Amino acid sequence: MPQTDPLLPDLTVAISTHGERALALRPDAWERAPGLDWLLLVQEPDADPRLPAHLDALAARPDVTVACLPSRGLSRSRNAALDLARGEVVLLADDDVTHPPGAIAAVRRFFRDQPEASLLVGLSLDAEGLPRRRPTGPCRLTRWNAGRTASHELAFRIAPVRESGVRFDESFGVGAGTPAFLGEEFIFVADCLGAGLTGEHRPLPVSVHPDPSTGAGWSGSAAARARATALRRGFGRQAPLALGAYALKNARRFGSMRDILAFLRG
Repeated sequence: MPQTDPLLPDLTVAISTHGERALALRPDAWERAPGLDWLLLVQEPDADPRLPAHLDALAARPDVTVACLPSRGLSRSRNAALDLARGEVVLLADDDVTHPPGAIAAVRRFFRDQPEASLLVGLSLDAEGLPRRRPTGPCRLTRWNAGRTASHELAFRIAPVRESGVRFDESFGVGAGTPAFLGEEFIFVADCLGAGLTGEHRPLPVSVHPDPSTGAGWSGSAAARARATALRRGFGRQAPLALGAYALKNARRFGSMRDILAFLRG
């Protein structure tokens, strides 16, 4: 096991998965280091008869915790991470995410070196190693630059988040059972900032995500309305200004003028 700076904060990588997707997880790909542990959050654990034995095998590693959840929805899984994480810092992940060499240690160094920061938004890469979006920062995290945050780019210091009472809004995100199938990460960041927490954008590669994220789709009125709903929730009274600015900046990303109108009308 590699030597680690004793001043680095302990970190939990919280992986959300569901049903038979968990069968593809192999812990030999998960880094081992002092102060690092892995929390696997499994929804629909009874979906496949092979799952109990597979999850037992995953949990046999001492730095891996498996939590079977009765809930559905990605935001409920993230909230379980808030409740169950052991580390001082939590790095969110999904079952199709990997981490570039050195990424987890870099996240830990950030929080060691920035003791006042509660949030970090890094950068995710695609399968070719290219940034998913234009790198941002280093700069202070605000509502205005957090709109395209993906969950697997987000790390946070657990104690101040718990103390603030901020949680993921379970009416947003995949599996929420509402039309608002995206934007839960932005809302979480916006709520943390509204509670007085601070954070930073850093052009730091923290994850590799081979498939497009849920929030990557722009075409269609359903995506437009979902995106508008998330921005209204995150910006509150500033939402009309935010919607207008967002539509102007991203006009070419929308599939049609009809989608832009659906976005502006929410």
